[in-house]
Parts: sequence; structure tokens; C-alpha cells
Amino acid sequence: MSELIPVPDDFEACVQHAIDQDGKARSLVERAVERGVERVYLVGCGGSHFGTYPAFDLLDRYASGIVSQRITSAELTSRAPIGLNEKSLVVAASHSGNTPETVAAATFAKERGAIVAGISRQGENGLSQIGDVHLDYPDTISITEPKLVHNEQVAAALLDAFGAPEKASELRRGIPALPGALRAVKDEVAEAGERVADLLSAADAPLSYIVGGGPAYGMAKMMAWCYFQEMSWMNSAAINAGDFFHGPLEMVLEDTTVVTLVAEDASRELGERVVRFAEKQTRNSAAVDTARFTLPGIPAESRPDLSVLALMSAERRVLDHVAARRGHDTSQRRYMYKIAY
Repeated sequence: MSELIPVPDDFEACVQHAIDQDGKARSLVERAVERGVERVYLVGCGGSHFGTYPAFDLLDRYASGIVSQRITSAELTSRAPIGLNEKSLVVAASHSGNTPETVAAATFAKERGAIVAGISRQGENGLSQIGDVHLDYPDTISITEPKLVHNEQVAAALLDAFGAPEKASELRRGIPALPGALRAVKDEVAEAGERVADLLSAADAPLSYIVGGGPAYGMAKMMAWCYFQEMSWMNSAAINAGDFFHGPLEMVLEDTTVVTLVAEDASRELGERVVRFAEKQTRNSAAVDTARFTLPGIPAESRPDLSVLALMSAERRVLDHVAARRGHDTSQRRYMYKIAY
């Protein structure tokens, strides 16, 4: 068994680097408002797309007078939404800044007259060149959390502009504490991480169901598709907690692995309901629940929505536990970056 890799020394600095760019996010939204923005598209592929779920949830629940949509990069260009025009703000994310579908989506949006913000690593890349604003972070392994922060910053600025300044202030009171709070999560998730590693390392665990409700469904997709399928070569399926009791529950037997992701936002009960069912119906149930994390420095009023960011940070550390137990190199790929498709 491989040893658990250490949390990168630059983790907190990377998150702080993103936090320090809040002024750029506010300026971006101010420009969009001056132009009469009516729609916001949160765009990306894979993990960069799944990381938009928390920001979309905030905008969909609280921002009045503006339409928000999260959409994969290839869908944006193939569907060509009728609302994509000069009154649109497109926030396109890609770690490398060069993901072909995302660069194409950003280019397409610019051609339609939209204001485009790129979220990617530091340096010159496709998104940094195309976007009107480049929200960046150091090129390091700590890539998930900075992208989440940038999306939250854009969401907070839009909430300010579209009827929910109190919610924006609530978020901003907690965001400065994220570097330390998320670093604490990496240690505090160890017990849950070992439990998931136990389940996924068993010889008779051919498939895992990863369940999350509301914005946690995006986190479930990240865990099942990016961390377990792509990076670990394991069969795993992401299920929306709101859909779980309308079909998927019938596939749960006493040896079925069910991992439920639960944050403290308004959709928490959706996940709790799955946990209660799984704990009764299978011996292979596990939960990653942010209520068990201290999140030091995060005010109580900021915690429900920011807990979703903590959930994604936690599950990234769960991957480390699973990889160490299985001795699997998560940088390996069969097809990505290797063949044309």
C-alpha cells in the first residue's frame, strides 16, 4: 500500500491567491451590468464544469432579474442558446486554459458579443487571451479550490447587483477564512476517507454509487466521474439525491457501495434521506458530511453555502486515501491526452 500523499505546502497560498482577486470579479460584473447583462453562463468541461454547481445554486436561488445556466463547453457551441449575445456574461473555466472545447466555447461566446471571463492557471493560455478578464491561480496540484473561489466571487458580485446584497455580504464574511478552513478539512476527512477506501478497495466492490443533492450533485459527479472513473479506473456512477428514490434505490443490495455527499445548504435533507436508507439497506454505506468539519473562522451564517466548497475539498482528499490504499497512480490515463477523439 502506498503512503498517503501530503497536502501540498502551497495549498493555503493558492486559495488565498484566488481570494485576492475579488476586485477583478467585481469589476467584471460591473462592466456586465453597465452593458445590461441578462444572462450568465457558467461553462466548463469535467471538473471545471462540476465546480460551477455551488455558484449556480446561489444565483438560481437568490439573484432576481437575471437568468443563470451551467452548461458544458461543447453544449454551448452545439446548442447555440438564443440568449447568448451581447447581454450575456460567460464564465469559462479550464485548468490548463487550453481545453479545446472550452476555448471553442469562449471564442464562440465572444463572437456572439458576450463578455467572457476565463478561469485558469497563471500564464498565457487560450482563456487568458480570449477572456475580457482572467481569474487565475498558480499552476499546482491545488486546482480545485481556487476555481471554486473564483466562481463564488463572480456569484457574490452578481448577487450584489441583482437583489441579494445581504447574501453576498454573508458569503464574503466567510470567504477570507477559506484557506485555513479548507486546509483543516483535509485532516478532518481522514476517517471518512479511510471508510471509503475500505469499501472501494474490497475485491467484491465492482461498482460504487456516489450520491449528492442540490449543488452536492456536482460534487458527486466530480467524485464518480473525475476521481474514480478517470483517475482511478473504477466503475462508479453519480446519482442525484433527488432522483435516488425514483429508480436507483432498487439497485441497492446488502453489498452495494453507496457513498453519500452531504453539505449544510438548503438541500441537505435530500442527502440525509439517502444516508438513512443506505445505512439500513447495505453494509457498504459511507458518508462525507461537512457537519463533521470544524471549518475554523467560517461564521455560522456563512457556513451553509460555503460548506459546499468544503465538501469538494474534502472529496479531493478522499481520493488520496483511496489511491493510497489501492496503490494507484491517479495521473495515469488510457485515452485522455494520448489519442485524438
